[in-house]
Amino acid sequence: MYVYAKDVKSPETPVLFVPSIRSGGFADIGPRRYMEDEHIRIDDLSAHLGSLITVPEPCAFYGVFDGHGGPEAAAYARKHAMRFFFEDGDFPRASEVNDAFVLDVENYLRKAFLLADMALAEDSSVSSSSGTTALTALVVGRYIFFLRSP
Repeated sequence: MYVYAKDVKSPETPVLFVPSIRSGGFADIGPRRYMEDEHIRIDDLSAHLGSLITVPEPCAFYGVFDGHGGPEAAAYARKHAMRFFFEDGDFPRASEVNDAFVLDVENYLRKAFLLADMALAEDSSVSSSSGTTALTALVVGRYIFFLRSP
C-alpha cells in the first residue's frame, strides 16, 4: 500500500477562504454481466462524522473499490470504510496542518488499510474468490492524502 500527501496550496497564494467541496459519481459496468465495483464519496467529512474528527476544513473522503471475482469484497470495503478509517481508530486531531500531523495521518491511514485488509480476509460472509483493489483520497485543509492498495 502506498500513501502520498500533497500540499495543494501554491506558496505564493494566501488562503483567504475555505472552499466548499462538491463531487459527483458515475459507474459503468462495461462488458461485464454484473457490477463488481463500489465507491464512496463524502464531501463534508466533518459534518458526516461530527465529533469523531477534528481537523482543518475542508475535509472530504473518497474511495473507489474495484471488485474482482464477484462484488462481495468491494461491497464489504465500501460498507465498512468509515469504520476502518475513522470510527474505530484514534484519527489524529489538529486545528492546523503541520509536518507532524501529516506524518501522523499517513501512518494512521496505513494502519487502517492493513486492518481493513485483515478484517476482509477473516470475514466468512465474503467469498474467498472475491477481491478488491482500493484507491482512496482524504482531503484535509490544503492537503490531499492518496492511499492505494498494491
